[in-house]
Amino acid sequence: MNGCNKMFPFIKNKGECRFQPEQHRLGNKNKGKIIYLIEEDNENLGFFAMYRRWIEYLYFAHICRYVPVISAGEHFAYRIAEGKKRTNNAFEYYFEQPAGISIEEAYKSNRVIFSEVWHRQMVELILLGKYDCYFYNKRYLYMMSDIVRRYVKFNRTTWNYITDGINRLGIKGNRVLGIHVRGTDFRKKFNDHPVFVSEQEVFGRIEHVISKYTYDKIFLATDDKSILNNFITRYRDFVCNYEDVLRSDNMQSVIFHKNNRRNNRQLLGLEVIRDMYTLSFCEGFVCGMSQVAVCAQMNKLARKEIYQNIEVIDHGIYKNNRNFHRCQI
Repeated sequence: MNGCNKMFPFIKNKGECRFQPEQHRLGNKNKGKIIYLIEEDNENLGFFAMYRRWIEYLYFAHICRYVPVISAGEHFAYRIAEGKKRTNNAFEYYFEQPAGISIEEAYKSNRVIFSEVWHRQMVELILLGKYDCYFYNKRYLYMMSDIVRRYVKFNRTTWNYITDGINRLGIKGNRVLGIHVRGTDFRKKFNDHPVFVSEQEVFGRIEHVISKYTYDKIFLATDDKSILNNFITRYRDFVCNYEDVLRSDNMQSVIFHKNNRRNNRQLLGLEVIRDMYTLSFCEGFVCGMSQVAVCAQMNKLARKEIYQNIEVIDHGIYKNNRNFHRCQI
C-alpha cells in the first residue's frame, strides 16, 4: 500500500480513506465490511469505454480497501429491455461480481458507499494528468492490469463464447499479428475522439512489421464492413476474422444500429469482448487509438504477457465543437 499512499495523500497507512465518504446503512448484511457500490451508466459510451471506468472505480476501491459490487444501470447501451433477461444488471451478462456479492445483497448491507464520478476521475487525473480520455501510459496499463487480474472474471457464458470462438478461428499454434481498426463513427471526427486512421495507413504498418517478424496469420478486429472487405481483398487467406459479428456499412456505430437479432445488445457486448480478448492473445499488435486497443494491452499484461512488437498509430485527438451524442448518430 505504501506506493499508493504516496500517490493518494488521503489514504492512511492502513489503507483507509481520510476523507471518509458518506456511508449508508441499508441492512444488517456484511457487517465488518465497507461495500463500494459502483453505479455508472452512460448511454453514449461504448463497451470498453465503460470497462475502463469500471476498472478505475475498482482501483479506487482497492486502495481504500472497500469491497466492490458493480451495477450497469438502465441507460447502459448494452442492456436488454427489462424482464427479458435473468438479471437486469448488464454487468452480470458478461462478468462475475468481483467479490461474489450480488446487487441485492449490497442493498441489504450494513455499510455502503456509493461511487461518485470524481472517484474514477481522480484516479485518471493522478495517473494520466487528465480524465475522460483515450490517453494512457505504461504506469496506467500496469496498475490497471493488476486490477483486472485481481477483480475481473468472465462468467461461464462469456468464457465459453470466447474459447469456442478462438477454437473455431483456428489460430492456436500459429503466430498471429492482431489488428484493430475502428471505422464507422470514428470517421465523423467527433471532439475528444482519436483522429481516424485509414486501413491504407494500417497496411503500411503491417507490411513493415511482417518484413521484420515472422507471422502465420493476421487477425482483424473491426466494426466496419468496408475495412474488412479491403483487408480480405489485400491479404486474402492470410487474414482471419470472426464471421458472426455485426458490422456497420455506414458511419453509425454498431451499438446504435437497429437490429432484430434476439438479445442483440448482449451479443454486441460478447462480440467486442471476444475481439478484445483474441487481440490480447496475439503475439504482435497493430492498432489505432481506441478503448479496445487499450483494454487488449491491459488484459495481456494481466496474464503477465507482453507483445513481441506493438505499433500504435496515434495522430492525436480531435478538438472541435462536434460533440458526440447518440442522438446525433
